[in-house]
Amino acid sequence: MNSQIKALIIFLVAFLVLFFYAKSSVGVTFAHQLLKKIDLEKYWADTSDTDTLAIEPIEEVVEPDSTPQRFLFVGDSMVEPMAYRFFDICRESGDTMYAVTWYGSTTIGWSGLTLDYYIEEVDPTYVIFCMGSNELSSKNVKAINDNLRKMKAKVGDLPCIFIGPPNTKPDAGLNEEIAKVFGPKSFFDSRHLEMERRNDHLHPTTSGARVWMDKVAEWMNSDSCVHPVVLTVPDCKQSYNIEHIEVMQVKDKGRRPKKPIALPQV
Repeated sequence: MNSQIKALIIFLVAFLVLFFYAKSSVGVTFAHQLLKKIDLEKYWADTSDTDTLAIEPIEEVVEPDSTPQRFLFVGDSMVEPMAYRFFDICRESGDTMYAVTWYGSTTIGWSGLTLDYYIEEVDPTYVIFCMGSNELSSKNVKAINDNLRKMKAKVGDLPCIFIGPPNTKPDAGLNEEIAKVFGPKSFFDSRHLEMERRNDHLHPTTSGARVWMDKVAEWMNSDSCVHPVVLTVPDCKQSYNIEHIEVMQVKDKGRRPKKPIALPQV
């Protein structure tokens, strides 16, 4: 008989002996020691659990919300040119928009009572922030992080996204803090976006703002956004007969709510 066949037979016999010993209720003692058995059922159960844990859950796809929205769109000077285009998108989509552009404002300004005031006045269903261009060189990321957390706390459970500044040069950590606080699917990264800009090489021109806002609307309409909504982008040019937009100057100290507001716990 072939030596390989003999070895295979010996292996099978040994395996069968061990298998039946493990399944039987009889124990064998050798040198006053009971030979240990393998719990086959526990082994297979443990293996099954391990295989189950290895399977990653499938992320649920969120369908865009088609109900009419009341957007509160606030931020620094970048909001004004974008609001012209967003107003037309909202009008085409059956939504309403209230925009506030506060020249020279930063996250610290919008982390105060001014945001409470506009949330109280507008009673929005969706909040959009767009700011950061005045803090690109700030290295005080801890203060920015605190401001962002206060802003998010004031919004509460309302759907909310943050449109980052369109800086073409590296910032000191601002965009990373925005993505960290609001979450990557709530943050639209505008860095190095291809659009026409003014002579300061930062602010968009009218056509540049249209490109920028259309890109944001496309993102908001997809499952890449944490709170997707149905938005219809019109082919027409931007409208300057815009309703519900407020402009605040650099010297303004903000707004105060009419009703007492409890400060959020951060």
